Amino acid sequence: MAAPHHPASQHGHNVRPTSWVTVLLIVTASVLLGFALPMRSLPLAIAGGIVLLLGIIMGVVYRILDDAY
Repeated sequence: MAAPHHPASQHGHNVRPTSWVTVLLIVTASVLLGFALPMRSLPLAIAGGIVLLLGIIMGVVYRILDDAY
């Protein structure tokens, strides 16, 4: 019995490399901020905030939510 046909399986996921970079930036920012809070490190918190802001801006500019289907 053949597997049911699914359009995404024929062409792969509808995801662009910029989406992966954006998600990586946001995850990295979350990790940095997660370490900055218990360590009370202002430079680490600022770096995490900057990376988070870059990730959010990239997400809006490259419209990563349009990758969902």
